[in-house]
Amino acid sequence: MEGETMFATTIREFTDHVVDELAPATTAEAESGDSPRLACLLDRASRVGFDDADILSAIVEVARAQNILAGAQALLVRAADRVGIPVRKRLSMPSLLMEIGVAPAVAHRTVRNGRHAERLDSVARGMRDGYLSPEMADEVGRGVATVDKRVPLDNPEKQVLARKLLLNSTPGEVKAAATAEGIRRAAESDDPAAIPASENSELNEMTLTSDDEGRTVSSISLDALTGEELSAALDPLMRPVPQPDGSRDPRSTAQRRADALGQIIRTYLAGSERPTSGGVLPHVSLIVPTTGTPGDGVARLGFTGPVGSATVGLALCSSAISAVVVDGEGVPLDVGREHRLMTPGIRKALAARDCGCAFPGCGRPVSWTDAHHIVPWSEGGDTSVRNGVLLCRMHHTLVHNSGWQVVLGDDGHPWFIEPGSSQPIRSHARRTLTSHADAAA
Repeated sequence: MEGETMFATTIREFTDHVVDELAPATTAEAESGDSPRLACLLDRASRVGFDDADILSAIVEVARAQNILAGAQALLVRAADRVGIPVRKRLSMPSLLMEIGVAPAVAHRTVRNGRHAERLDSVARGMRDGYLSPEMADEVGRGVATVDKRVPLDNPEKQVLARKLLLNSTPGEVKAAATAEGIRRAAESDDPAAIPASENSELNEMTLTSDDEGRTVSSISLDALTGEELSAALDPLMRPVPQPDGSRDPRSTAQRRADALGQIIRTYLAGSERPTSGGVLPHVSLIVPTTGTPGDGVARLGFTGPVGSATVGLALCSSAISAVVVDGEGVPLDVGREHRLMTPGIRKALAARDCGCAFPGCGRPVSWTDAHHIVPWSEGGDTSVRNGVLLCRMHHTLVHNSGWQVVLGDDGHPWFIEPGSSQPIRSHARRTLTSHADAAA
């Protein structure tokens, strides 16, 4: 127990020393101008100016210090994993790191780097000496694993490959070199049991990241069979849909493919027979601050962050969304009212009336549609057949984000009014073959 205390104390003393070194200069230190503390050196460098080479070398040394600390964290995390701390805490090692504020991507990379250092001597040495960044260490470790999945390597071969990959300058170059090495070795292999890369599911990868605008960016690499299944699932959902006037679908193939993937995801989330997360079915969470509370007042999605009012309105129409209203301190006030969502009975009635997406010219099947409140629920609209209309996600988004209006006519059916027009257009299910202005295309 005493050793464990000394271990943490040593690290704390080191950290406190760095904090002291970077504390703002006192008046006496500033006047004397000869204090060796880091903070004073930094202050003098910004005011007086040091030799360029000295400043650049200092930048390199700070980067090296960061690498050393990142490497130490990776080794500590690996040690914690080996002694069973995640099991006792009932959390994965990445989750434990995220509990102390580490970003998810960094947490997962730290865990991987602990394992890389344990298996690859050159990676461990580079992390310990500080000349290998966490990003490079991770890419080298993953590169060796990628080649090993294509053509099994023994330990000496892995060590040689790691040193070879370290000759590259950037993580991107390491990844490209590892891919090329895997392809070369697979082509030279005469192992009859070797699985072709195109059929090897162990090479499957998918990344999900958020860009500076808050959009989710993905890349995916799949084996041939899974890729075929994905294509088969997307194909019927990405066919062009004509405009209300009969003109061609303005969406590109890439846009239609993305919309099709969104439809598959929503269909999955709407189903009840799927794996649970924490004992409940996974669904999209929307955090909505109450009006007048402190803070920025911006609604946020659980994974992807802040969203605008149009997306909030779109989300509140969907039963796959769980809206959580919070006060200024982030305390939940309301986790959604059941009557906000269209009940199965109401959806059946809407399906019988609208026969699918009601937007003029669309007609996508009922199973692809959301139940949209004509008068928004947040503005006092009730949840009823007379205040509902079925819209596919593309046209649901269009109605929320543009000037298209939906009104319920005296005939009990929805009518659509194009932006800048006052002439209602019939719903798709009631289209005619006439040239009347109020006829759906």
